[in-house]
Amino acid sequence: MQPMKRALAFLLLLCLLLPPGRASFADEDQGDALPPEQAVAEASEGKESAARLAQGNETLIRQIRDTYAAAKKRARRRSFKGYCGAYVANQLLILGINTTYLSANGKNTYDAYCKLEYTTGGYHVTAYGAKHYSLEQALSTILKKDSSPRNILVGFQKGTSSAGKKYGHVLFIHGIQGNKVYFSDSSARTVDDVKYKEGEPIVCSLSSFVAQYAKYKLDGVIHFEKKAEEKDQPAQKESVSKTVDTASGSIVNESTAG
Repeated sequence: MQPMKRALAFLLLLCLLLPPGRASFADEDQGDALPPEQAVAEASEGKESAARLAQGNETLIRQIRDTYAAAKKRARRRSFKGYCGAYVANQLLILGINTTYLSANGKNTYDAYCKLEYTTGGYHVTAYGAKHYSLEQALSTILKKDSSPRNILVGFQKGTSSAGKKYGHVLFIHGIQGNKVYFSDSSARTVDDVKYKEGEPIVCSLSSFVAQYAKYKLDGVIHFEKKAEEKDQPAQKESVSKTVDTASGSIVNESTAG
């Protein structure tokens, strides 16, 4: 009986030492599992963004998804967080707007295009600098010329994060249709109380888009346009295609398009 008493005493001591609510050691294997409330929240957010996208233009939404997947594959990256310039550069290359990779920090990207007449992909460049246009004015001016514009780059001199204040920010709008802006960003965004992941198609009104970046300091807006009469026209002679270091913003390579 003595060994039995010792065993019972040991079990009693063990129960007192274990933290309350710890039923078994099997819980150790669940360290990476999401708490139930977080899992439900993320599932709900996914449904909200899916519902929003279901109301949008399928062609543009598919283009954004395909371009994001192709950009990650081409750049051999799992994420573009912190590398907005690289994300936009890959989008422009994949869509054929450029035939030469051109990347820069967010605050340098607008400057790399604003003085060009044509991209190396043969797209006409129209620039709307912050000196003369606000973000809303630039987009409204583009819409007055084309009611369903495609291929719009938006560059910011400064963002709101510590990195954004130093390196700026840049993003690419795939199109504006029916007063809805179709774009994605290199970081997660919450637009109109709907959460979108990095690279996920975002569909919102023009006013919501402007409000989303209201606290950013605009550098300028670029509209890349390939008009019907320009489809067979080569890129302008002597236009410069630059490859820019994404960390410093300095030009590391230049090639002249002929």
